[in-house]
Amino acid sequence: MTPNEEKLIRKLNDKISHSIKLTLFETEHEKNTEFIFFCEKLSQLVPYIQFVKADGDPQSAPMIGIGNGIRYQAIPTGTELEPFLDALASNDSSAINIPELLQKSLCGIEIPAVLKIYVAPQCKFCPEMVRQLIPLPEVNRNIKLIIIDCTQFPELMQQYKIQSVPTLFLDDHFRWTGSINLEELIGLMKDRDPALLGAVSLEMILKEGNAARLAQMMLDENKIFPGFYDVLTNDKWSVRLGAMVVMEEITDRRPELASQAIKPLWERFFEVSDQAKGDILYIFGEIGKSQALSKLESVLSGEFGREVKEAAEEALQKIKKIRNTSG
Repeated sequence: MTPNEEKLIRKLNDKISHSIKLTLFETEHEKNTEFIFFCEKLSQLVPYIQFVKADGDPQSAPMIGIGNGIRYQAIPTGTELEPFLDALASNDSSAINIPELLQKSLCGIEIPAVLKIYVAPQCKFCPEMVRQLIPLPEVNRNIKLIIIDCTQFPELMQQYKIQSVPTLFLDDHFRWTGSINLEELIGLMKDRDPALLGAVSLEMILKEGNAARLAQMMLDENKIFPGFYDVLTNDKWSVRLGAMVVMEEITDRRPELASQAIKPLWERFFEVSDQAKGDILYIFGEIGKSQALSKLESVLSGEFGREVKEAAEEALQKIKKIRNTSG
């Protein structure tokens, strides 16, 4: 943090009037210590800012959370700093810098949306796009905004084949580079196909306790959303648990729809942890369809751990019981 950046941060003391809480989502990433140092320095320069630590995804990069909807996967420096401070100041204010007509349209967004914007400290165009996006989560809690610094996390830049900044993604499906039309973006968030929701958006629904809502969305579409399979096989048990509740709801109400999950889950089976394997086999047993029998039998005859085989045996017996009962 340069002296000029410290001076800019201190000016925030004149813009806020009460305590602002930041959440540092810690992970095992090598940059976690740098995030801690930045948050500590920030709270020293602006006493109104208090930060708390929370567990983030161990396999992801750390993030700084502002309010309910803004996440910085970045240590804001250079041109990134002022929009970050604007976000903090707006969190202390009831004023929202969006035309009233667009605010009404924003309030009509019912499907959760995750916006990811990739920026860099030297980019002169990035701050404008970030400033356009920061108010959106304040208007509608269904919107989450993640600001990612490509220079701090070049692996993400390579993963998503980002050639220039700013680059914006909506649910990892829609992509803009350079500039956006806010009205068009809001319209797309409002009218997009829910089947295109990515894993992050689906996880957000579950984390907010809306498993029944997600199940109903897929029942209404008569389709298991492709991104949902990534949630069902997530490394974190808490995420998988929420997804399994959704699958149980779908299985109870429409078994033929639930059976769509057998093939995609089996394609992921050999790539996931033993715990996730056991959950997949449990789902097969709950679905109770005969097309899962050969897969369960191959697990029992294959080289798998004891717990995985036990899960396969339980699922196999459940399917046989269902068949006998229906027969």
